[in-house]
Amino acid sequence: STLSPSSAASDVYKRQKFYPEKDLMITDIDQQSDKIIIQMKSTSSSCKCPKCNRITQKYHGTYTRKVQDLPILGKQVQLEICSHEYACLNDECEAVSIAETFDGFLNNYSRMTERCVDFICTLALETSCEGCARVCRTLGIKTSGDTVIRLLLKRYESLPKPEVSDVIGVDDFAYKKRHTYGTIIVNEKAHEPWFYVKI
Repeated sequence: STLSPSSAASDVYKRQKFYPEKDLMITDIDQQSDKIIIQMKSTSSSCKCPKCNRITQKYHGTYTRKVQDLPILGKQVQLEICSHEYACLNDECEAVSIAETFDGFLNNYSRMTERCVDFICTLALETSCEGCARVCRTLGIKTSGDTVIRLLLKRYESLPKPEVSDVIGVDDFAYKKRHTYGTIIVNEKAHEPWFYVKI
């Protein structure tokens, strides 16, 4: 059921603070029996190219991004963002079009907000990938064990390379039993992963 104009306006005002106001604006909220759809519109006027790091203001087009956010009261939350695409002005850059990034909130082509990814990764480290996926589905976050593994690996690859330790731990694990395996090396002094390889 769509909220009435007055209640929707009040709700928009209350929720706006939970999103980057300088880049996004909430335009509508549709509350259904098992899902809340929040429609948003980009208000940005420039974007940084992820390949060459140059700022561009050359508008290329718009498209709708459907993004999963943290659930509200057990209901799945989906953001439908009317987002901008920009063209890189650097002739030597290989990027043709650029999907804008809302730093700290939503990355290029990501299907989840960063806070949603943070929650999933934290839960997975405390439980297991499959256990995390089951808990997330109960809470209203659509994901799978394989997706959790990909999120963890992506998060690990984005970390700065740690210094080599003289005390390490080695462990083998299965991405998928009887198919794909991996080995991880851990810095035992800092209790941090240092290196992994897929076999």
